[in-house]
Amino acid sequence: MLGLTSVALTVLFVFPASLPAAAQPPVTVAEAKDLIEQLQNDAAGIDQQYTGVKEQIKQGRAQLRLKRADVKAQTDKVAQIRLQVGQVALAQFQNRNLDTAAQLFVTPDTEGFVSQISTVQKVTENQNSLLQDYQQAQANLVALEHSSETDLATLVEKEKQLKSLADSSDKKIAEAKKVLAKLTASQWQQIADAEKRATARASRQASRSPISGSGKGAKALAFAKAQLGELYAPSGAGPSSWDYSGLTMKAWRSVGVSLPHSSTQQFSLGRRINDKADLELGDLVFFYSDIHHVGLYAGNGQVIHPPRPGKSVEYI
Repeated sequence: MLGLTSVALTVLFVFPASLPAAAQPPVTVAEAKDLIEQLQNDAAGIDQQYTGVKEQIKQGRAQLRLKRADVKAQTDKVAQIRLQVGQVALAQFQNRNLDTAAQLFVTPDTEGFVSQISTVQKVTENQNSLLQDYQQAQANLVALEHSSETDLATLVEKEKQLKSLADSSDKKIAEAKKVLAKLTASQWQQIADAEKRATARASRQASRSPISGSGKGAKALAFAKAQLGELYAPSGAGPSSWDYSGLTMKAWRSVGVSLPHSSTQQFSLGRRINDKADLELGDLVFFYSDIHHVGLYAGNGQVIHPPRPGKSVEYI
């Protein structure tokens, strides 16, 4: 189990290690139901990848903004040192033919000249150091510019990845719709009735274990329970539609805990447990080997989650 040290948030990975292999065209209602659920789960898994990439792009853009600010600051620093180097070179050129005593004799501003000579001599003494500073500052600027260009190229590639993931998800949903289209009205109704019975059974079981407690986990769970019946939506984070990590993110945000909008990133933040008996209300529970599905533990062995496209937030 995983958990954040600041709160009693833990996570458990106890559900099937992988989705079933792709089935042949269904010949029974049960096979059709399984295939539709598999395709919808596949689509939801791709949706979570999509959301995770969006989160990476958001973080990458923030880092790029900081680096661009660093580039500007470093550019200003290079320009300032370059000016200092130029001033030293100019002073040395202008004063190369007259010694200090002669220049002091002919200058109309004796006090200003003495101050200038003092400054020039001081800079001259540190000229090697100044040139080294300039070279190092210039090298740092080049490195920052290169790093920014690399980050920008990475963002461009990730944005291309978003399009590919969206297309893959759409393809899975289209395949599920094709399976549904091949069913008769009677077969479709059998599937719908079976899902309604399962949902009703889970709700009855949950009603026998009301939420109790004043801890953050119980309050996060109460937030999730208030969303029961609201539809699943890719990248959904409320107020009336949700994906997996969107629901868990907002549930825990309601009690002051910040989580990323990504199931895999949420999994990496907590304290892992290995025994379901140690679960507490509001703990995060993850599904499948790729950690693409997450819900909140609701007690009595149940989890609240938005299952997949076409379904709504419910108990399992």
